[in-house]
Amino acid sequence: MTAPDAPADGPQADRPDGAAPSAEELFSTLGTAAIDLPDAGRHTPAHTRGTTALADPGRVPPPPRTGPSGVLAPSRFDPVVRLASQVVGGPAGRRVAAATGFWRAASALMVFVVLAMGFAVVERQHCRMEGWSSPDQFFHMCYSDVPVLYGSAGLGDPGRPGLVDAVAADGSLGQPPLMAALMWTVSRLVPDEGSAAAARVFFDLSAVLLAAALAVAVLCVAVVAGRRRWDAAHLALSPVVVTAGLISYDLFAVALGCAALLAWSRQKIVTAGVLLGLTVAVRPTYAVLGVVLLAVALRAGAAGRAAATVLVGLGAYLGLRAVLLPGWLGQLGVAFSTWRDGTPGYGSLWLVPQMLAQSKPANARFWYSGDGLGATASTVLSIVGFSLVVILVLAVALASHRRPRVAHVALVAVVGCLLVSKSVPVQASLLLLPFVAWAGLRWRDHLVWATTEVVYFVAVWLYIGGLQNTDRGMPAGFYLLLMLVRLGGMTWLAVQALRAVRDPLRDPVRLPEDGGPGADDPLGGPADGAHDALVVRLV
Repeated sequence: MTAPDAPADGPQADRPDGAAPSAEELFSTLGTAAIDLPDAGRHTPAHTRGTTALADPGRVPPPPRTGPSGVLAPSRFDPVVRLASQVVGGPAGRRVAAATGFWRAASALMVFVVLAMGFAVVERQHCRMEGWSSPDQFFHMCYSDVPVLYGSAGLGDPGRPGLVDAVAADGSLGQPPLMAALMWTVSRLVPDEGSAAAARVFFDLSAVLLAAALAVAVLCVAVVAGRRRWDAAHLALSPVVVTAGLISYDLFAVALGCAALLAWSRQKIVTAGVLLGLTVAVRPTYAVLGVVLLAVALRAGAAGRAAATVLVGLGAYLGLRAVLLPGWLGQLGVAFSTWRDGTPGYGSLWLVPQMLAQSKPANARFWYSGDGLGATASTVLSIVGFSLVVILVLAVALASHRRPRVAHVALVAVVGCLLVSKSVPVQASLLLLPFVAWAGLRWRDHLVWATTEVVYFVAVWLYIGGLQNTDRGMPAGFYLLLMLVRLGGMTWLAVQALRAVRDPLRDPVRLPEDGGPGADDPLGGPADGAHDALVVRLV
């Protein structure tokens, strides 16, 4: 019985002697033939097929290495995670990757949340035991708005303010309306309100609730991320959570914002709008997300749905203010006047002239010695800055070669708003974490930024403490330098997002490292997978 003839294009086609090919020839032939297979690109997203071939015509997409579940294990592709995984036995193997379903990953992420928030509590243990008193709380770097406002607003006094008095724009708490309402509500849960330990109990209750808010945010990030659900560890394990997570109630804004974008990704227009409005009522910086959704949806021809979401969000925000505060607009004018009349605060770019004047060397002949920017000048600069951020968002969304993902545009937008704000407190950086995760940035970039945040965390408390005890504090010149380093760290994140927008090969969500199926825009909602309807070409 004779063997059938080899196909004309088989491994023996060019061997007249019919001898079997060597191993090197066989693999070389198979590698070349794989390029011409009709379904050779089935592991590459439809929107990226051909992109790799154009960049490198001889490159064959690597086979998927994630297992049946399709979960991408970052320890196999991210050098930082790969190195850190040595603590638990090294990078995940095929069996671990295949067995890691959503709830298995969620369980591990919840452990990360508990660890991060536990370290945050330990970092403030000195103040928990000794009390939040100045300047001790600054030199031990355990300051928190939570217990300080509990005492200064009289939330534990017999004549404690009512809800309206505490939440009012010029009220005792001085926080955004929903954040103030949350603080006032939690204060009602404190037993023995007049005791010496009441502030500590209020802090502990707040820590538990903030940990729950962080858990909700992490789950929302993981759900949207799909097979990249482990990217939610950027939120759960960030050093920024340890340093800033318990300073104020900003993690509630992070949780509500993540829930709003999860609803948007599922095209739940009304739910997304309501949640977005509540998010802005906790931290107004997130209002820029409405501009981001409008810009991306406008390019994809879904501007109507985005506009509906923004209008519902505006209605929810104004409705909440009207319920909590007197007047049809809920003292919105008073809140704007308070912001307008405020001078630049800690962390703001507009604080630089004042810090320069304070850091004047004794023997300097030429140095800025003014009073810095006042309320009017900083207000005008902030408004101009916010306008430029809106223009930048529209330019990135509409003029880029390919429609960018919502996560990248949102990261650029939130960074831009923080850079031009009149105050950038330590806890403001928490607002960036969800978009760092959704953008698919590497841990290297995350840690570069987080290092600047940790350094600034130390600097700002030492500087504030030094205003009361000059022998132990940080000079204004060093504080200014480290403040600029922190703003540079935020800019680093925005630059990485813009690089991914310009070069799709840098976006691991659309072009996964393992060669598996990518996604167009998990946060895109109606824009996900849509064709461009409006593109602006800048000349």
